[in-house]
Amino acid sequence: MLLGIDPGISGGLAIVSTHKGLPVVVDGMRMPAFKQGKHNLVDARAIHIWLTGRNIDQVVIEKVTSYGMGLATAFAFGDSTGSARSIAQLHCDRMEFVTPAVWKKTFQLSKDKQAGLDLCHNKFGKSFKWQFKADDGIAEAALLTLWFLDKKLNSC
Repeated sequence: MLLGIDPGISGGLAIVSTHKGLPVVVDGMRMPAFKQGKHNLVDARAIHIWLTGRNIDQVVIEKVTSYGMGLATAFAFGDSTGSARSIAQLHCDRMEFVTPAVWKKTFQLSKDKQAGLDLCHNKFGKSFKWQFKADDGIAEAALLTLWFLDKKLNSC
């Protein structure tokens, strides 16, 4: 099974498996968070509980930067990204990082969140896991795993 992670507070996670050579979304969730004062933080414990008992063979994480962000926003983004990455690493030591520019180019996607949701519908079918625009993080996490599978298959 593959775990895709779109990091950040508004990101998401998706677990994808293959069945008869076709990718299937096993589960997905919006990035869990909790309030600490006036800040939202990634709930690493919730991710850990969600992943416990699952056999994750590969993690694919969007490699993000804080370019153009203010200091406080960049720090919070880095904190949430690090939390998600650290918990994922506890469940699997095989990690692949890919920039948005690289994986989105493969699927000819722009920054338009709806386009990612639409592509996810097309590749995986309709699902309650990405029926709302706010679920774009789950959709992107699933698409990250598709990028990895495509890369792996085409590099043989």
